[in-house]
Amino acid sequence: MSSGGTDIRWRLGKLVRCRVEEVTHGSVPSVCVDANERIRASFARVERRADHVAKYFYSHLFARNPGVRALFPADMSEQRDRLFAALTHVVQRLDDPDLPRYLATLGRDHRKFDARPEHYAAVGESLIAALRFGLPNTWDEETEQAWLGAYKILSEAMIGGSEEADKQQAPRWWDCRVVARHQAAPGVTVLTLLPDRTLPYAAGQFVSVSAPQVPRVWRPYSIGCAPRADRTIDLHVSRVDGGLLSPLLVDRIAPNDTLRLGAPAGTAVLPKRAGQPVTFIAAGTGWAPIRALLEDMVRRWTPTTARLFLVARSPAHLYDPEAVDALRKHHSWVDITVITPERTERQGATARHLEKAMSAHRDWPKHRVYVSGPAQFIGDMRELVRGYGTPPEQIAHDHVPSPERAGREPGHSAWFLHPSQPQWINPADR
Repeated sequence: MSSGGTDIRWRLGKLVRCRVEEVTHGSVPSVCVDANERIRASFARVERRADHVAKYFYSHLFARNPGVRALFPADMSEQRDRLFAALTHVVQRLDDPDLPRYLATLGRDHRKFDARPEHYAAVGESLIAALRFGLPNTWDEETEQAWLGAYKILSEAMIGGSEEADKQQAPRWWDCRVVARHQAAPGVTVLTLLPDRTLPYAAGQFVSVSAPQVPRVWRPYSIGCAPRADRTIDLHVSRVDGGLLSPLLVDRIAPNDTLRLGAPAGTAVLPKRAGQPVTFIAAGTGWAPIRALLEDMVRRWTPTTARLFLVARSPAHLYDPEAVDALRKHHSWVDITVITPERTERQGATARHLEKAMSAHRDWPKHRVYVSGPAQFIGDMRELVRGYGTPPEQIAHDHVPSPERAGREPGHSAWFLHPSQPQWINPADR
């Protein structure tokens, strides 16, 4: 970063360490621990009215800044959820010394939305107005100053990341042509894309995807291959009924259509050199990044101890069997276990079969473990392998949300009775 970026890192680092007094670097005030606690406490209260507050925020933002509306999708229902998912993520990490790096990466990623420095000021004004609206009885001058100070620092970090990326002439996005498609399983399509320039990604990473038919809608999908000489990449897409993008990608996108990709993200990648043994655990289209990791591993590493647990909800949903068969045939040093319960088996049979297969191994503390699949599956697998003695730092996965979900009925009561899982695409976190 520039010297200004260095100053931002210094000040955000002070979020962790400063005393209850004004700490200055030159003439720029920092944010103290007391302010962090005031922010957390007020945010915990405002979350109880999250639906109302989010609607107020966007109404205020668009009324005061009409030109900003064009930066957002036509359907704003999910966008309101994402607002609070993003705020929650940042508020929970106010004391994290790695927060500046995260925010810089977030600012770099937001360039694909055409976010400009002036937009951050508009968002800050509307955020304070919405928080004040949501806390009419407890909002006070100290709380407002805490939020203003924090937002100033956070927005400067994001702007700094964006400006640094512009200086490096990093693309805001990649336009891609669809060169092939095939139905891999019921409701699953593999799209082969040719970006207009090299996409600098590592095996195991994901990209956000947008289509001109549904502008301003972005969804994350894992890349299902290691980097190729011809620049093409594969995306494995599972249809979500009622979703905005996946039905289009699965059923209608055809060769020669165009899509747009955001910058690659994700940290669940292989080390540069072979070292400890490796275990891969995948469910559903979580196979995509695991397939890419395996492809990269057998290409770059000499044979090592590796194993794969691949789960599908039925034999019909086990797709890409040719790749699994090729691994078995040409790379016998990869121990492969495929679990697909039969229809006659009761609910929960998949989990029981998987746990039985995994528990047969006793060397888990030696393995680096990669997990990919639905969020609940990742959580369950993390707990399971930790129970087998795998240290948490040896468990790699990305918090990639479900690419999309069917909408829920709007309204205040729905927020309490049917809480959603906000879909926040995190470009920088584990």
